[in-house]
Amino acid sequence: MPKNQINPTSLRIVQKIGWLILRPILKFFIGYRFRANCDIEDLKRPLIIASNHLSYLDPPILGTVLPFGSPAYPIYFITKDSLITAPFWGGFLKLLGALRAWRGKGLEKSLAEPKQVLEQGCSLVIFPQGKRYPFEEFKLEQGRPGVATLALGTGKPILPVAICGIQTFSWKNFFLRKYSVRVIIGKPFLLQEKLAQNYAEGNIEIGTQIIMREIQKLME
Repeated sequence: MPKNQINPTSLRIVQKIGWLILRPILKFFIGYRFRANCDIEDLKRPLIIASNHLSYLDPPILGTVLPFGSPAYPIYFITKDSLITAPFWGGFLKLLGALRAWRGKGLEKSLAEPKQVLEQGCSLVIFPQGKRYPFEEFKLEQGRPGVATLALGTGKPILPVAICGIQTFSWKNFFLRKYSVRVIIGKPFLLQEKLAQNYAEGNIEIGTQIIMREIQKLME
């Protein structure tokens, strides 16, 4: 397990408690409807949960969208450097399973901890766009190579997810219950198999396009 990181057993307990608190809150304030194109009761870790990125609510949404007893837990997630290094928030986020993004330090450094997490049998939330795109339409060219590199390097399945309904997030609109959020869960897939079907084994660029396209299809 990465240094100074909460262990999987403890994280599973923390996330169960968080699920009981956050899920009803999110359902009340943002509508929170979801549709699954697979049997989510059968989803098992480790999973690379790849989603579009609209707002700061995306991690708690993705952390509570699966059933309470889902074997996909515990789920770690990658967080921007400025949040995880903050004096108070950093420790709190690590308790919830946050990993530092190490932005600008290269793929090897950025993916070292996520790779460890997956190889130890835990799931991971990661955003292929690499940052929030709250005001822009989801586009294939926004994809960055991290998710494809991680998927091919570990051989773990990708679970595509699309979040819709928070194009312009504000806490005022949140508390006024002006959002109606939909979460669409796709079918898990192995990137190496899809690349083989396209005669593009090991191609990170094409792999990134495939991941982005799988998310985009869920929005249609």
